[in-house]
Amino acid sequence: MNILLTNDDGYGAPGLEALAAALREEGHHTFVVAPERERSAMGHAITLHKPLHVIQHHEQAWAVSGTPVDCVKLAMHALVPCKVDLVVSGINRGANLGTDVYYSGTVSAAIEGLLQGVSAMAFSLVAEEQFEYEDAAWLAAWLVGAASRHDMGPRTLLNVNVPSLPRHQWRGVRVCELGVRHYQDVYDRRLDPRGRIYYWLGGAVAAADNPPGSDVEMVARGFVSVTPLRVDLTRPEDLERIAGWGLTLPSQVPGATHRAGES
Repeated sequence: MNILLTNDDGYGAPGLEALAAALREEGHHTFVVAPERERSAMGHAITLHKPLHVIQHHEQAWAVSGTPVDCVKLAMHALVPCKVDLVVSGINRGANLGTDVYYSGTVSAAIEGLLQGVSAMAFSLVAEEQFEYEDAAWLAAWLVGAASRHDMGPRTLLNVNVPSLPRHQWRGVRVCELGVRHYQDVYDRRLDPRGRIYYWLGGAVAAADNPPGSDVEMVARGFVSVTPLRVDLTRPEDLERIAGWGLTLPSQVPGATHRAGES
């Protein structure tokens, strides 16, 4: 299997290195295209107004000056010389649980894989201080192997969070829905050396009510969470209701001019 690896912690991050080693040990053909430095919480940002610089470290590994999504797009259109079968993003340094996925560069890189027509996985290690990636890398390689033996389905994205516990203490794997992660957003007002005001965002995770069986709850209980995500943000249950509003434009649209020959 040809696997494109990326992350948002930057080229050379230990989570990415552990992931690449584990996948290669299982015989997968891996290509690494990752940001040259940490680009966490970039969401789905892409670079439009300046060039992307690339450093090739060896035949199958590149560091890119852009965002995680830039890396996937550039890899699949310019760098990787063969068809990519799977995009794998991570292993992230910290959780990507619940509503974190809207901000996460790790998850957004995997989403870009879907937009490019390739299934993807995003892996995160839910820790705050000590990060031991070997067990999470083993889990990632195992799950990639499971996907290769089963029908993962087209344009499928699995968001995986691994508890910061030794492998023998994991309680199992749970396929579950996204939960909620709220943050106590605190903007610290400061002055730079020239007296100009700036703000620095901080704040910890706040308590939130999570539905039973959500990824947030499962990881807290010692399970590995696996959450299938989709790109389509349409709410099918609202289509008929909104269509029932009868949204027909007025005959006279404000600001419109009548051109000769039109009836």
